[in-house]
Amino acid sequence: MRILLVEDDVNIAETLIAYIEKQGFVVDLADSLSMAKTALLDNEFDLLLLDRLLPDGDGISLLNFLDSQQKPQRVILLTALADIDNKVTGLESGAHDYIAKPFEPRELLARIRNVLRHPLPINHEIKTFGPLSFDVESRCFQVNGATLGLRRTEALVLEALMSRPGTLITREALESRVYGYDKLVSSNTLESQISRLRKHLGEYTDKIKIQTVRGIGYSLIETKTT
Repeated sequence: MRILLVEDDVNIAETLIAYIEKQGFVVDLADSLSMAKTALLDNEFDLLLLDRLLPDGDGISLLNFLDSQQKPQRVILLTALADIDNKVTGLESGAHDYIAKPFEPRELLARIRNVLRHPLPINHEIKTFGPLSFDVESRCFQVNGATLGLRRTEALVLEALMSRPGTLITREALESRVYGYDKLVSSNTLESQISRLRKHLGEYTDKIKIQTVRGIGYSLIETKTT
């Protein structure tokens, strides 16, 4: 499970990330609304932990942004605004839960697990590009009806490329999608995923390939036939 924590207090963020990741979650950090918007547009998260008092505005505005982008998201608000009016405002704005600071990490963990039980609306969509298809709900890739057996990281790379086929996707965008928005990745890690992915695709079709733009990124393209 992948969580985005939107929190500008470094000490609180470090404490929460250390505790939550010990419970088996992957946690990415954004310290502003603008960074959170970028992360949410470029990545998929199972849960959003959202502070309200951020340097560039009220965290509740991020809920309106998600609605405008038609990206349903589980949200727990974390805030020092603990009075009943603010709680009601937060919940009526679309948050699934509201926890006032200070709080015990164990209580937050229990609330995280509870909110994760809430299913999100799913738009059953199948994307296609040449002989390649991607079922958005099951996250399954097929080539000419045959299922691609991919590792998780390979599937995430292909999913990112498939989101905008024919368009250059930067290394940074791919790395954040696969390894985490705020994580440092060694220079050859992504290349090894791309190499394995090329091999898998090549076993099924020669109609599409992953094109490299050296030093910039990658794109999924259809091969020209003569």
